[in-house]
Amino acid sequence: MGRMIQWRELSKFIAYFMFITWALLSGNAFAQQDMVAEPDWLKAQIADKQPVVIFDTRAKDDYDKGHIPTAISFPVDDTYVIKDGVYYVKNKVTIAPLLREKGVTKDSKIIIYDQGELMHASRLFWVLELYGVKNVAILNGGLNAWQQHNALSQKVNTLPKSDFVSVLKSNIYASTTVAKVAVHNPNYELYDSRTYDEYLGKKSVTDKYGRIPKAKYIELSEFFTTNEDGQKILKPKSELSDILSKLDNNKKTITYCNKGTASTLSYFLLKQAGFNVAHYDGSWLDWSAKGLPIEK
Repeated sequence: MGRMIQWRELSKFIAYFMFITWALLSGNAFAQQDMVAEPDWLKAQIADKQPVVIFDTRAKDDYDKGHIPTAISFPVDDTYVIKDGVYYVKNKVTIAPLLREKGVTKDSKIIIYDQGELMHASRLFWVLELYGVKNVAILNGGLNAWQQHNALSQKVNTLPKSDFVSVLKSNIYASTTVAKVAVHNPNYELYDSRTYDEYLGKKSVTDKYGRIPKAKYIELSEFFTTNEDGQKILKPKSELSDILSKLDNNKKTITYCNKGTASTLSYFLLKQAGFNVAHYDGSWLDWSAKGLPIEK
């Protein structure tokens, strides 16, 4: 009898332990999504009134015309500062009031979306991560995928102002100096996210034609497919892994584009795959403006 009671107690303990484990994993499901959220998952979060913050990175005028219910307008352009025609991320001091105004906290669970190209969403993803926000994901397919089966809202949403303190995560930020080091250091890889013609030096948004020396080309369209509704979405993780397996993940990786939008999508994809990656702030505009070496 005593052994039976002990077994029952042990069984109860095991069941309780498994329940607690399940609850913790369920509560942490957001963090296990590989930084990509699907529309059906987000719909369920909204319906269940889960504490998920949704940021719309499009222009405020577009937000006003219709957005995902409960979403807050956070135009990605608000995160830039322009100096001599070059786009840089706002520094820790100037970004802090913006993040507080949007109600960001260190514990916020955030979903970001744009119209569907994922570049603006990736830009805000990088900015938030750069300044210490940890639980962030991007909505796969953006608004285009969402609205195929879900309604939009025109209600303007806000959160109470927070007391968020920005903490710079310097290992994902590449300055001009870091980019120059990457050119000469064999332990670094550089990836160009501009168009292929720009990479080859046939076209340019500046008066300099070519690429940063030793940079390799990364074709962003390879990472996308279309769903049953004909909307552009990221390929399944297994297919993304196959594509990225061709790249060297043993080196520090630096991404760049023209002004720092497309290359944050490259950053996001590489980050999700476990690469040690940083984004070159200012990108080709910065490199060109400073008259640094180029190759074709």
